[in-house]
Amino acid sequence: MDKIALVTGASRGIGRAIALKLAENNFFIVINYRKRREAALETLKQVRARGADGVLFQADVSKPGQVDEMFTGIEKEYGPVDVLVNNAGWGLISLVESMNDELWERHIAVNLSSVFYCSRRALPGMIEKKWGRIINITSIAGLKGLAGLAAYSAAKAGVVGFTRALAQEVAGTGVTVNAVAVGFAKTDMGLSFFQATGLPVEEFARKFTLTGDLVDPIEVGELVAFLASDKARSITGEVIVIDGGQLLAPSLAALLSS
Repeated sequence: MDKIALVTGASRGIGRAIALKLAENNFFIVINYRKRREAALETLKQVRARGADGVLFQADVSKPGQVDEMFTGIEKEYGPVDVLVNNAGWGLISLVESMNDELWERHIAVNLSSVFYCSRRALPGMIEKKWGRIINITSIAGLKGLAGLAAYSAAKAGVVGFTRALAQEVAGTGVTVNAVAVGFAKTDMGLSFFQATGLPVEEFARKFTLTGDLVDPIEVGELVAFLASDKARSITGEVIVIDGGQLLAPSLAALLSS
């Protein structure tokens, strides 16, 4: 059987793009979703159109019990996960002074705790096989912080620290751990930021990127597929930025405060 790749939050957006690129590289794709079953089925349809196969697993990866049930099911039916892509994420604009405890905790649970729960569960199988890839999707928000997204920024910064620490813990086991820090992308979640703030996408891209465009999810998928391959065996503990130069461009805070 082909190597098994589990992509969390794979029903749409960046998760779907990653699943499709891994399918093109002959992985068996486990498509995790929380509630968008029809969208997840569409991802599976597109996976199969690329000559690969896969399966759906519903689970809220912010809940450790559901994560354990998902991995148990995968292992029983298909075997240990070879590649884990921690992609599930969620963000909502809120200033710190008006943020309630529930909103803060939800950001941490979905964006950071899920990475821990899934990685912890995937590691035994990877270490036993002496081969594995854990690829965590983070954000430039975790590298520079974004006004109005303090909780999201904090959680994504936590993913960076977790990635670097775990890479050291599994040194010499054949398992690599890396993160991909994505800038604003052409996804429902990425575009929702502009809808909420009223910022024109074209103006933002012109002023606050070096490429003049937002990130295409397919670009993220291609990078993840490389990190999941044997060609990337010497890359571990790294945080690779794919943001169209947003980190180097003028600060978005200036526009938000204007």
